[in-house]
Amino acid sequence: MPNLVLTYFDGPGRAEPIRVALRISGLAFEDRRLKFPEFAEARARGDFPLGSVPVLTVDGVDVVQTTAMLRYVARVGDRSLYPEDPWAATMVDSVLECLNDSLSNAMLPSLFERDMAKKLAMRAELLTGPMARVYGYIEGVLSRSGGPFVAGGAMSVADLVLAAGVEQIRRGSLDGITVADLAKYPRILAAADAVAADPRLRTSA
Repeated sequence: MPNLVLTYFDGPGRAEPIRVALRISGLAFEDRRLKFPEFAEARARGDFPLGSVPVLTVDGVDVVQTTAMLRYVARVGDRSLYPEDPWAATMVDSVLECLNDSLSNAMLPSLFERDMAKKLAMRAELLTGPMARVYGYIEGVLSRSGGPFVAGGAMSVADLVLAAGVEQIRRGSLDGITVADLAKYPRILAAADAVAADPRLRTSA
């Protein structure tokens, strides 16, 4: 088996779905969690290919982009996490890119806004704009798949990312975005609940 090191901050964030995929796949890995000063020093040294984390180091080679890491883990670990069927795989890829590209990039400016009034205004625009479009699209994907997951009955890496985002909102980690804002997306909530109910997650912590 490859030697794996996952480097990220000491929190869930973008690395959490990768951690979960690694654990339910039974793949041993070093969970390297950095405090921000450690990250800043490492970035100044040029330790990260793109100057950002997460980074998955595979046998000494750094891999970037969370979607690539998730697909890799599914291929070498639990293959059920990435569909063999071309259409189902396309839907998984589409949802992954919506969440890790479109929604994440739209969210980014508000994460660094320190003025709370401005932050809340940005989040309100996010809710009615990019988030509404992304979540509305995913609702449609889930409706067509028959649920509870993006690919139908089998949980995929896309569902792990989707569930992580829902959990972040449920924890109250995003100012201006609450569980009430998710009420219009019942299929997304059901997918997140189905991920949380998977017995592999209860034995992977």
